[in-house]
Amino acid sequence: MISGMINYYEVLEIQPEADSDEIKRSFRRLAKKYHPDHNSSRTKWAEAKMRVILKAYDTLMNEQERGEYDRKLRPFLKAFQDPYRENLAKRADDPAAQSRLILYNLLNDAPQVAIEIYERMKKKDENFEVWQFLDQKDYLDCQFLMGEEYERQGNWKAALRFYENVYNAERNLPMRFFLEEVKDRIRDIYCKKVARRCKPIESVKIYEKVMSMGVSKKTEAYLHKKIAESYFKGNIEKKARMHLKKAFELEPKLKGAQKICEKLEVDR
Repeated sequence: MISGMINYYEVLEIQPEADSDEIKRSFRRLAKKYHPDHNSSRTKWAEAKMRVILKAYDTLMNEQERGEYDRKLRPFLKAFQDPYRENLAKRADDPAAQSRLILYNLLNDAPQVAIEIYERMKKKDENFEVWQFLDQKDYLDCQFLMGEEYERQGNWKAALRFYENVYNAERNLPMRFFLEEVKDRIRDIYCKKVARRCKPIESVKIYEKVMSMGVSKKTEAYLHKKIAESYFKGNIEKKARMHLKKAFELEPKLKGAQKICEKLEVDR
C-alpha cells in the first residue's frame, strides 16, 4: 500500500520490469498459496487477498491498463521514498531494525507490509518478538495495531494473541492506553467469532474467560445467557437454568433470551 494506492508489483512480488511470463508464474504461485481452499481457518482474509491478487494480475497483464497504472504509480513511489524506512529495510537480518520497521509501517498506513515483515522474522526465528527491541509505549502501540490488522484480515487467533498481550501488559499499569478498547475487541472476537464455532463446553470456558476480565453488569448478564445456551446444547440443563437465572438477576429486561427460556421451560 502506498499512501492509499496499492502497488501491484509488490502484491505479485515482482519487479516493475517483469514480463508477462514472470507475472503468470508469480500469479500461479500466489493463487495456490492464498486460495481460500488452502486457508480454511481464515477464508474471508484469503478471499480478500485473492481479490487483490486477481486485480493486480488483470491490470499488469493488460498492456494498455498497465501503462496507465504505471503513470499513476510513479508519483506515488516518488512521494513514498523515505530514507528512514529504506535504511531499516536494508537491515533485513537485524531483528531490532526490523522491529522498528514493523512499528514504522504500522504507524504510516502500511499494516500489511508490517505483518509480512513480522511473519518473515518469525519464520526465520520462532522466538522473535518486537517487545525485545521496543520500549513499553512503542511495544503496546505495535501490539494493538498488529491485532487490529489481523482482525481486519479475519485471522481471529492471531488478533486475539496480540490483543491479549496488550491486555496482560496494561492491566497492572497506572497509565492505560488501550485496556478498555482491547477488552471490547477480545470480547467481541471470542463471543461473535470463536465461541460459536466451538463445542458447548469449550464455549462455556470462553465466556467465563471473557467474564473474568471484568465486564459491565449488562455484558455479564449476556454472558450468563450464552453460557446457559451452551450448557443446554451440551445437555446439562441444570447448569443452563442456573446461569439463565443469574442472567435475569443481573438484567431483568435481558434481550434475546426468549428461545432459551422456551427450551428450558423457564418463565421470565
